[in-house]
Amino acid sequence: MNPTTKAYSGIIILTISWGTIPLIIRTSDIASISLVGIRTFLGTLFLAILLIRKDFNIKELIKPGLILGPLLAIHWVTMFESIELNSIAVGIGLVFSYPLFVLLIEFLRGNKPKSYQVFLILIGFLGLYYLLDISNIASLEGAFYGLISAISLSLIITIGERFSSQLGGLKVAFSQLLVASIILFKFTYEAREWLIDNIAVSVFLGFFLTGVGLTTYWYVVKIIKPIAVSTISYLEPVTGVVIGAFLLNETLTSKQLIGFILVLLVGVGQIYFDSRITRASKVW
Repeated sequence: MNPTTKAYSGIIILTISWGTIPLIIRTSDIASISLVGIRTFLGTLFLAILLIRKDFNIKELIKPGLILGPLLAIHWVTMFESIELNSIAVGIGLVFSYPLFVLLIEFLRGNKPKSYQVFLILIGFLGLYYLLDISNIASLEGAFYGLISAISLSLIITIGERFSSQLGGLKVAFSQLLVASIILFKFTYEAREWLIDNIAVSVFLGFFLTGVGLTTYWYVVKIIKPIAVSTISYLEPVTGVVIGAFLLNETLTSKQLIGFILVLLVGVGQIYFDSRITRASKVW
């Protein structure tokens, strides 16, 4: 399996896995900021164990940590708050307006997106509109948190791409998690009893979804450009909405099913067009 295929496989599995996070948020009986603290703390511990066996210079982790760490803390805290204050569909939908911000940032950086990428992102956003029925926003405060989360995530992706290509996914993931966990440690400490009482959920969220997840994510960004990653990531809210419908009895309408199909087609389209471009470049 070539690196590009591995990267696409990784981001698809990752986005589907991350789609389970809203379920954890809605079924946990602690403040969302404490849940984020637990996530960053355990994720940092897990990656620290992996890094012990690696040869690295601590100084090279300072810059990505200080830039990406605070952005990560802002992104996750505001995302968790948005989902907690609205339905899973609306909360995660607002967060996943971020591909539009990635598109804008890349354009401002002088990286002109391909026409098919612009088309796919716009179709994906249309699908997201149908899927999430954003007109049913229950909390304006939650909507504000969702947009802040989207903007911070777009900055993480576009800024972090350079760090990932220089240092690799493991080091970038550890540096940003370490800083984020320090920022949020007060809330992690306050939730220590919940962490112990719910150790299975904590380990799944911290080790697998965060430690392994972020490392995989930065490996993918190193190979696939941010716009392509953003397009494939539309699969995450699809997972969240399906989980909300089947496990939390949130209604899934015919309009949402249309959105579901559009988002899936966008993911397939991104992989199809990129594979054609890759084959064409090999021929020439």
